[in-house]
Formats: sequence, structure tokens, C-alpha cells
Amino acid sequence: LSSFNTANVTYMSQMFEGCSSLTSLNLSSFNTSKVTSMKYMFYNCPKLTTTIDITNANVTSYSSMFGSAATDSNAKITVNYTADASTLVDNMIATKSSNSNVVKGTQI
Repeated sequence: LSSFNTANVTYMSQMFEGCSSLTSLNLSSFNTSKVTSMKYMFYNCPKLTTTIDITNANVTSYSSMFGSAATDSNAKITVNYTADASTLVDNMIATKSSNSNVVKGTQI
């Protein structure tokens, strides 16, 4: 995924939904500055370990973004954020399942 150009992407909904066997993703090159929809993006990805940077406070659709994600004991999703997206990231993380290991990372 390191060669993906996501600079003009607005819709990332369901991008990795159902990736039940996927254990890691390198999303370091993902540009989320224009994204408005991330609903179900990591839904049902129980084994996934990754870090994503949210650089856009204008995401309006993120329901179930982390539902059933990172539920295995070795899985973890870290969400880094820009200052203007801090509250949005809190709301995104609130979509996780009770046993999901999805955490707020650092401000970038």
C-alpha cells in the first residue's frame, strides 16, 4: 500500500471491511486530508495491527469504523491525529467493540 496515492480520496468506507485474516497494514503513506467517509473501514478486522493518521476534522461518516476490529490479543490499531481532529478521533474510537484494542495515539 505504500505506493497508493490517496491525496484526492474522499471515500474510504469499507476499504478493509471483513479482512479477518489480515494481521498488519502499513498505512504510513495514506493521506486522509480530503476524506469525508470512513464508515466500516476496519469493521471485522480482528487480527489487524496498524497505525492510521487522521489529518482531517471534516470526516462526517464513520459509523462502525472500528466495530469488531483488533479484538485478538495481539492486535492493535493506533489512531494518530492533528489537533483539529482530536474530538473526531475520540468519536471514531467510540465505534469500537468493547473488546477492541483501538487506541488514540499521538498528536501529529
